[in-house]
Amino acid sequence: MKLKFFAFLFLLCFAAVHTAAAAGDAGLRYIAARGKIRCGTNLSSPFYASRNEDGMWKGFDVDVCQAFSLAVFGTPERFEMVDVRADQAGFALSSGQIDIMLGGQNFSAQAASKGKMLPAGILYYDRQVFLGRNTGSANSLEDYKGATVCVVADSNDANNIEEFSSKHKLDLKMLTLLSERRATEAFLLNRCQLLSGNYIYLRSLWEEHFTESQEVKIIPDVLALSPVYLLVAKDNPSLQSLSFWIINALQLAEMYGVNSQNVSAQIGLKNTSQRNLLGKNPKLWNKFGLRPDWVIQAVGKIGNYGEIYERNFGQYSNLKIDRAENRYLKDGGLINPQPFL
Repeated sequence: MKLKFFAFLFLLCFAAVHTAAAAGDAGLRYIAARGKIRCGTNLSSPFYASRNEDGMWKGFDVDVCQAFSLAVFGTPERFEMVDVRADQAGFALSSGQIDIMLGGQNFSAQAASKGKMLPAGILYYDRQVFLGRNTGSANSLEDYKGATVCVVADSNDANNIEEFSSKHKLDLKMLTLLSERRATEAFLLNRCQLLSGNYIYLRSLWEEHFTESQEVKIIPDVLALSPVYLLVAKDNPSLQSLSFWIINALQLAEMYGVNSQNVSAQIGLKNTSQRNLLGKNPKLWNKFGLRPDWVIQAVGKIGNYGEIYERNFGQYSNLKIDRAENRYLKDGGLINPQPFL
């Protein structure tokens, strides 16, 4: 009798765990039921996401979010940009507040150990630099020996500062804060002479607060490359997989020379990967639950990866950042999209 009772309890537990796992790996189910995709970002940076004078969204993260909307719903309009702090990304993803996290997000062992989110691919490479206060004639970090740096605790940035300071004998002192927002606030309150972080974020901060000031500027020294990830909830590996292939598709389109000007003329394709990519062989995109022609629609309306990059970060933006590491491997960069087979 007891044996049957324990066997029954075991089956109940097994069923509960199995049901929870199935519910967690929701793929696109909740996104489709809601009728829109929610994208987390840092709304304090207009280069990530902001509204223009006409109330229209613009920015790199907006373009990515619209590509997801096209892939799932066939229109670029069914999306929502949600302001999420970097330190709240894991909770926002695991609680369903957002579906994917953008916003210049790095990823570390500390983030992985918390077990709430996973990287679904690298969006681009940023660079870790410094914003310097009271610079005077200072032109490099050599002029900041012994200075205090505001930085996020237990982060890749903090580790890079420690190594850089030791290597160049700068004796930099770190004021570690719990989040990027706290580190920024400390710098604005003049608690430190330097603030370290990704270039795009610091450039946004400079433009908001210091454009008319000669006392604060971005120091040109680059400490390290900062890969920026698209993140998803850890219990949704299906969404992680299809997110990877959505980003890969935008990059692969550029690799194949498919852009907003010629996408409608792509006929008679013999390359299997290219035919799969553009939905001429619809089965593969169907297996992901996405519209087979979404790449044609996205590239036509938003552009391929290169067009998105240049419009928001590159030659057609205020930032004017050279592609550099964000070129393809064959061109001396680090981006290496996989064939869609």
